[in-house]
Amino acid sequence: MRRARPALGLLFLLSATGLAAVELDDILQALLDQALTVNITARVVENDQETVQSYQLTRVTISGRAVRLRLEGGNLTVIAEFTPYEDDDGILLVAEGQILLRTPDDEEVKYVTSMRSVPLAVGEKVVFYPLGRTTFDMDLESGQSGPLNIELEVDIVPYQAEQG
Repeated sequence: MRRARPALGLLFLLSATGLAAVELDDILQALLDQALTVNITARVVENDQETVQSYQLTRVTISGRAVRLRLEGGNLTVIAEFTPYEDDDGILLVAEGQILLRTPDDEEVKYVTSMRSVPLAVGEKVVFYPLGRTTFDMDLESGQSGPLNIELEVDIVPYQAEQG
């Protein structure tokens, strides 16, 4: 009779663990069903036309959790956080930006922050200009004059697991 108790306890433990695994799978599937894919294309544009450099970032997130992007070049640092909030009407995208611009000799630092809320339909693209719509007269590598700007194109779609 004493041997049956440990075996019975082990059987109970295994069945409880199996139930927990099923519940965990259900919870993970529910999260994936509500997940969003945030696609960000960052471009450094010269003379408002030619793309000098491009960067693609794709992240999976859930409503209310931010996706962060950090771009650094020479004396410029751009940090952008995009937080999607999904509801029945679509998506409210909260975009927060921070810009740090240092003079070539590091004597002066300019710090600018911004925040925007943009209502979007699912799959609609929006473009942000962290430096503003005008060009930025500075070569990011050498500090020499040159009309550059940064564009951040963001679109948010429901997450879909890759087939394969």
